[in-house]
Amino acid sequence: MQNVHKTATGLWGAFSQPKGKAATPVAQPAGLLPAPAAPASSSGQWGGWGPATFAVGGALMAGALAGTAYYHRADIETSYGALTQHMQYVGALWDKDAMAERVRHLVEGETLHGVVFRT
Repeated sequence: MQNVHKTATGLWGAFSQPKGKAATPVAQPAGLLPAPAAPASSSGQWGGWGPATFAVGGALMAGALAGTAYYHRADIETSYGALTQHMQYVGALWDKDAMAERVRHLVEGETLHGVVFRT
């Protein structure tokens, strides 16, 4: 029982510092490697070409994208036209006055002409 008390007290004492006492300095472990030296700013034969290569790569990518869009321009125009027509259709569905008019015409068709819509 005495050993358990000593162990618990030792563990608890490791987490709390008594008032008025300075913390004991922690020694650095032996065998740590020093940090690697920073590389030189322009090392090797490609040192100053980094930004230029990014710019040329970006220009090539933009050119490839523009060429692909030009090659598929007919497909893009057809898709854009279909999308525009669909948005006009959806916009017409949300028009409350036009919707009330359509429902009124359906009711008139049933009462005047005997046409019945069932689901």
